[in-house]
Amino acid sequence: MYPVKRLSGDTAYHLMDFKISATVTQDQAVIGSTTGTDAGSVTDATTTSLVDFAGSVAGASSFNPAGGGAGTLTYSTTQADTEGLVRVYINPDIIYRLLMSGGATENTALQAVVNSTADTAGLTITTTDSPDTTQDDGICWCLSGGNAGLSRKITTYTANTSFVVTVPFPRTIAVNDTFAVCPHMPITAAALQLTTLLTQANSTVAIGTGGAARTVEVVLNGVSDSFVHVVARDHAFNELS
Repeated sequence: MYPVKRLSGDTAYHLMDFKISATVTQDQAVIGSTTGTDAGSVTDATTTSLVDFAGSVAGASSFNPAGGGAGTLTYSTTQADTEGLVRVYINPDIIYRLLMSGGATENTALQAVVNSTADTAGLTITTTDSPDTTQDDGICWCLSGGNAGLSRKITTYTANTSFVVTVPFPRTIAVNDTFAVCPHMPITAAALQLTTLLTQANSTVAIGTGGAARTVEVVLNGVSDSFVHVVARDHAFNELS
């Protein structure tokens, strides 16, 4: 995950250097360290929680604001090791871009759903193989066929059977047309589940599952290059509660 802009439309980001309580990677989500046993200010988020979200990691710090040399992404308690010190994007209104992954593992392709029954009304996609989690209030978009490139909100979803939209696609949904689905409806979706390495979106989960993040927009391409843009709802510098 990495910044694309702020809610104000600005692209100026405030970066701060923080001591870490766990080894991190570039572009992963980090949260504030709030327990007395933590050795630093930030630590790993989890796949399902973004409480006290601090931002995403821009990289290791080039200098130590408290004195000393450059930092590292690696947390260590060994004497003479380089201190774990990272630079983090901290603006609470940053919109972050995450690749949609078709599972918990980074870079997993989304599932392509094949329509099996023609619908001249443009409302129903029928299939025996679609994501098992409910996608009610999510989005479907056409990958191939007469409606390729168009998307609609899903209003009724039955896994491995069909999903229905209320605003019809403009052309017939034909047999063998392909679609993809995701739980990231802008404004409606107020949660985001991360992949294992905390850098991408697990886009196979039911809408409303995961940490506190609001979907701002989606970039719907293919099964391996679609993105969701989100803003944190519970930020360490602008807390939800």
